[in-house]
Amino acid sequence: MKYILLVLLLIFTESQSQVLVTPRIQCRTKKCEGDNFCFQGYCTPCDGPRSIWTKRKPQWGTKIGEALNVPAYSNYGDLDVQDKNKDEYLLDSQINFGEEIYIGQKYQCVHYARRFWVSQYNTTFGSVDRAEQIFDLQEAYNFDTKQNIQLKKFLNGGIEPPQQGDLLIWQKDNGEFPYGHVAVVIAIDIVSASPHVLIAEQNYDQAWDTRNFARALKVSIGENKEIIVSNNRQTFPNKDDLKCRDDEITSQGVILGWVRLEIQ
Repeated sequence: MKYILLVLLLIFTESQSQVLVTPRIQCRTKKCEGDNFCFQGYCTPCDGPRSIWTKRKPQWGTKIGEALNVPAYSNYGDLDVQDKNKDEYLLDSQINFGEEIYIGQKYQCVHYARRFWVSQYNTTFGSVDRAEQIFDLQEAYNFDTKQNIQLKKFLNGGIEPPQQGDLLIWQKDNGEFPYGHVAVVIAIDIVSASPHVLIAEQNYDQAWDTRNFARALKVSIGENKEIIVSNNRQTFPNKDDLKCRDDEITSQGVILGWVRLEIQ
């Protein structure tokens, strides 16, 4: 009996030692793969930070960031997307422009995109039932000139990069994007070691990665200089944990392309 117990003890000790000496993957010289991020020099599962971020989602109407003087607000907890009480119209638009100008329903993604164009260009785009339909619009309307403006559309994967003020349009799907999605391009960098597009948006994560932009999306350049913007975050030194905000489902969102307003 003592012999059997000794053998079992040796087996247990050996298995424990194997667990203890199993090397952790260091990330000082390379990026972590899969659902992991670099923390204190080692690849660490995303479960921890993702759980914390989920619990800290700001409630509906909380300011979450501001890009080019256009603030964005959380849509977390919005249970009734058909509530007409959440419709917003441009303040004093009847007095200033002689017409009532509809902005959108607080605080949807289309609401932010339209409010950005109104704020920056005194221009709006037409009514849509879902964000994806913005890509099909042909014209926008300028309040100052009372004229329509032709919209330019660029498919994702072409050679024309997005510009500041362009609207990125996501494709409608049956998963996380049943209405598509829209975000505003704030800046683009396609020549650095980490090519990316900075965007501003509402009703995605419900919290921005920084005060000045919601996310930095990865950009890849094809063999023929094609510009491909993905729905995956581009991370930077000391910000590797931000990749954990993406998960297997949300990162599958497909960006159709971008819509541009040509102001003379």
